[in-house]
Formats: sequence, C-alpha cells, structure tokens
Amino acid sequence: MTIRTRTARTLLAAATATALLGAAAPAALAMDDHHPGHGSPWTPYRTEEVVVPAARSTCGFDVRITPLRDEEEYRTTSTYPDGTPRTQLFRGALVERYTNLASGASVVRDLSATAVFAYRPDGSPQSLTSVHGAFGTTMPPGSTPDTGLYVLGGHGTRVTFEADGTRTFRLGHHGTAEDVCDALD
Repeated sequence: MTIRTRTARTLLAAATATALLGAAAPAALAMDDHHPGHGSPWTPYRTEEVVVPAARSTCGFDVRITPLRDEEEYRTTSTYPDGTPRTQLFRGALVERYTNLASGASVVRDLSATAVFAYRPDGSPQSLTSVHGAFGTTMPPGSTPDTGLYVLGGHGTRVTFEADGTRTFRLGHHGTAEDVCDALD
C-alpha cells in the first residue's frame, strides 16, 4: 500500500472525511512550513462526500457531509525509519455542508485550517491538532467528553484516537466545540 493510499484511508477512517488536523509539536511544524526545503512536496488532498450513520455519530439520524469548497493539501513533515509518515501538515480551504437525511435540514461550516496529523508506527491515527482554524470529527459512542459529530477549533485543540476506537478531544486556547447534531435536529 502506498503512503498516499494509506494516508487517504487513514484520514477517512480517522476523521470520517470531515477534516484533517494532527499532533506533535505544532509550533515546530508551523515553523517548518516557512522553510520549503523541509519535508515532502505539497500534495493535493480531496475530501469525498460521506454519509455518517446515526449509530456512528449518535445524532439519531444519518448525516451526509458534502464538500462545497475543497482546496486542501498536505505534506509529510516527519517519518518513521521505514519511511512511513509520522506527522503530516495539512492546510487549505474546506467548506462542507452537513445534511440531516431524515429531515433535509442542513448547515454549512468552514473547516479551512492548518493542522498536524500524527500517526502511530502501524499507520493508525494518533491525533489531530489544530495550528489554526477548525476541523470536523465524529466522536463515536464511549468518546470523551461526549459523542456526536463535532466541529472543533482553536490553536492547540486536539483529538486523540484511542486504541479501542473511541476518541478524546481537548480544546486549546480559545478553543470551540460545536456538536453539529444539535444544529441539524
């Protein structure tokens, strides 16, 4: 499996294709962004439309997430000894529509951001951390502080992906959290 394929599959599984943001020393990676000779070249990334089942988001209804504007790109900023990504920096514009498939109600959210995505040595997601901007994540049953379909923002806001499939988020300085399920209900 190629790094790009693994990255795309990991992102879909980790963030349910709603956004991209990660962990590991955001300040150092943001500084690295100013030195183009560091890390891999920028690669376009496109978010696909996805339906999040009610049971996965605990919204009580299925939600379709549709990208309206998608100008994201990423690059690998550090690797493991075997060459697989340890951290990747994502940046760019992403605006998505969330639609309640039971009622037809919808909302649009701007998820444009710069963020760091960290991976474990096996390629599974470890964390998503915002450098700036917002990202979306599904918080499945058993997650902390709550379940739902969240838009999280603020420098240092982080989602940690637990080995049991649950997730934990912590808000950074001036962090924000919106459960989109509430807006669509």
